[in-house]
Amino acid sequence: MGIMQTHGIDRRNFLKGSVIAGGTMALGLLAGCSNQAQGSEGSEKGSGEGSASEFAQAGPKTFADDYIVSPTAAWEKYATVENSGLIEGMNFKDGTLWFIDVAMSNILKVEDGKAVVVYHDDAKKAMPNGAKFIDDTTMLITDRSQGLCTFDIETLEYKMLLGDFKGTPFLGLNDLVLDGQGGAYFTDPGQSDYLDKNGNVYYVRYDAAEPEIELYKTGFAYPNGITISPDANFLYVAEFNTNSILCVPSKTYVDAKDTPYVAARLTGGHGPDGLLTDADGNIYAAHLKAGEVVVVDPDGWDITTVRLPEGAGIFVSNLTIHDGYLYACEFGQGIIWRIPTSAKQNALG
Repeated sequence: MGIMQTHGIDRRNFLKGSVIAGGTMALGLLAGCSNQAQGSEGSEKGSGEGSASEFAQAGPKTFADDYIVSPTAAWEKYATVENSGLIEGMNFKDGTLWFIDVAMSNILKVEDGKAVVVYHDDAKKAMPNGAKFIDDTTMLITDRSQGLCTFDIETLEYKMLLGDFKGTPFLGLNDLVLDGQGGAYFTDPGQSDYLDKNGNVYYVRYDAAEPEIELYKTGFAYPNGITISPDANFLYVAEFNTNSILCVPSKTYVDAKDTPYVAARLTGGHGPDGLLTDADGNIYAAHLKAGEVVVVDPDGWDITTVRLPEGAGIFVSNLTIHDGYLYACEFGQGIIWRIPTSAKQNALG
């Protein structure tokens, strides 16, 4: 996937055109065979309304306006983060971009094109990573060191919500996604890897009087980013150490025949880090050590790969879509990039 496309090539549209053209050719050939076999009767059918020959004359349609990222679009620097470590966890709130620097124990926002530190833990006990706003002022945060935490952007209070699961400390949390029903799924990869697949995905009801947590799925080779389909029926988990995106039925999905499976495999780089879904259910992966954003449809078929510009770093860690732009964190150079997109953000993911 990662080497098939470069920015400016949207395989979805190329395939759409090809499929229609191919279908036209095939139908025309079939109509010709039918005409030879049936004589004039076949010819009359072939010239009727909606016939293959008429469809062939119409020619293949074009999809120039259907790109997720136009071939003429260009990346631009949205913010440069000075003295950064590992930037992650982007969220827009009232038009302002908030994000995380895991390595520096910072929570930041962008003001007038500049990254401003809003919260810093001098002791570096806090290691915020993933973040989602759960109300007007509160972020729910997956903290690698402390567990599940919250941060109030008005009071600047950072506190631990859950530090363990039934007395067993978390391995080291990474990312989360909300389900739109007062709950969140979050990943706990720790140091799990291809040979030691002990990473976990948990579910928490954060809106309960006391947070209610359950171990939802286990056996992952470093579950990194996580997102959810627009209908909340499916989770997509970035299995970092197999370079794969897994599809996992959610708690609310009741069709018993669906089981977890590999939805897509990436090529090159290390693996998918942050994930998101758009309003159409397409899945976007920040492909770490590949310098690109990979996009697949809900069935796992390649749509496009959008590479960062020449000279940019390769450590793409996190993504978001907001107001006509796709945003990407690249922590090797500490830059947040953005590029125009026709995609709309999934309200849940």
